Amino acid sequence: MKKLSVSLVAMVALAASAARAQDARSILDSAARALGTANLRTLEFSGRGSDYIFGQPYDAVSQWPRFAVPSLTMTMDFAAPAMRDERRRQQAQNPPLGGGFQPLVGELRQVWLASGNFAWDIVGTNSVPASPERDFRSAVQGRLTQIWLTPQGFVKAALAAPGGVTARPLDVGRAKKTIISFVAPNKIRLEGVINAQGLVERIETSFGSPMLGDTRLEAVFSDYRDFSGIRFPSHIVQRNGGYPTLDLTVLEVKPNLPVAIEVPPSIRQATPSAAALQGEKIADGVWIFPGLVKSVAIEMNDQVVVVEAPENEARSLAVIDAVRRAIPGKPIRRVINTHHHFDHSGGLRTYAAEGAVIITHQSNIAFFENAWRASRTLEPDRLAISGKTAVFEGVTGNRVLTDGSREIDIYHYAGNMHNVGMLMVYLPRERLLIEADSWTPPATLGDVPGSVPNLVHFYDAVQRLQLDVDQVVPIHGRLTTFEEVRRAVETFGKS
Repeated sequence: MKKLSVSLVAMVALAASAARAQDARSILDSAARALGTANLRTLEFSGRGSDYIFGQPYDAVSQWPRFAVPSLTMTMDFAAPAMRDERRRQQAQNPPLGGGFQPLVGELRQVWLASGNFAWDIVGTNSVPASPERDFRSAVQGRLTQIWLTPQGFVKAALAAPGGVTARPLDVGRAKKTIISFVAPNKIRLEGVINAQGLVERIETSFGSPMLGDTRLEAVFSDYRDFSGIRFPSHIVQRNGGYPTLDLTVLEVKPNLPVAIEVPPSIRQATPSAAALQGEKIADGVWIFPGLVKSVAIEMNDQVVVVEAPENEARSLAVIDAVRRAIPGKPIRRVINTHHHFDHSGGLRTYAAEGAVIITHQSNIAFFENAWRASRTLEPDRLAISGKTAVFEGVTGNRVLTDGSREIDIYHYAGNMHNVGMLMVYLPRERLLIEADSWTPPATLGDVPGSVPNLVHFYDAVQRLQLDVDQVVPIHGRLTTFEEVRRAVETFGKS
């Protein structure tokens, strides 16, 4: 009798599971008909609105900087999968409130692409490898997820999901809605809400952010219209970690356009090297470690001080290994953070796990401590696994580190529009100055620098502090000299 009861329970559970699968399939079929996905191979939509620079606010309590987007075109090939996002940015906040890309003079054109296992950008006429996304696992993951964060992409991926889908009702009173969950082709778990008309209202996913821990990425759709025979929302809002990142009014949708997003040969050949990261010695006991965001190691009598821990844990582990090979036998006891923007601070937790003290502007400490309390179940890092608590040292004004022979001067230069807590690091004996984002030298000598107001402010700060500088080490871009800074100010600062 007991065996019969167990078998009966198993049969009931199996029948319920089959019923849920059948229900999910019928809901997705209804959505496919409503959205016109049956014969949809490619999709392009365009519009205008606003976007935000994730993780780059002026201070630790502000929202991300907002920019006007007079034009955004998103092109998707569902089968490849592949995508192209081309947008134009203009200054929206007037007066500028600071933060990444502020103030933006004129117009900034950005083109981001991904296909298969590759992601790249178009800069001018050149294709360049994409940098790791600050707000996602990788550029490839983040960009391909944008395909499935559209109503048609979500339904097509759900119908083809090899692991199947799950469906459960959403209790919203009399309105009949269903939550559909599945794993997308790029291994990201998605969850979407489909209403009784078969329209997707919301799509969500979660990922492990180096800075924010377990983080939710969501897209919300409203005001569906008929565009060229398919239903598509005329309003899209995206949020990342609760912060807005895109608010778009859709003006045009084109299904089944010929789309050819080919990976350039230069991108296919630019595969990451398996070789260990190599540092470059730029002065006695001073090493720079290359990358889109650099780190600098400074040797002292009994320890090493590292300036900047960018991007994520993988990057920091590579730098730590390279530092140990360049300066063997000395522990990394301090890491200096120039500012709290995520591309410059995403690897700080790795150094904290190693026992290093984090030196940053005093205003950043509460932000870091609060953000680092978040759960990290999706991608636990070394600090989370260790159970250690990060140790911070706040800077206001200036701070001097010395071992009796080498001196490291840390200066806060207030008024910088990029970040309120911006620090620069000066080595007086070497006449060497390390800075971030105030002066990013152009690739070609004499070209217009990235942000003239920040450049001028940086130059004035160095003059006011009466620093005797020969070599300038930008965290972004090539090594340069203070003489080049002076010439750039004289050429462009008065315009």
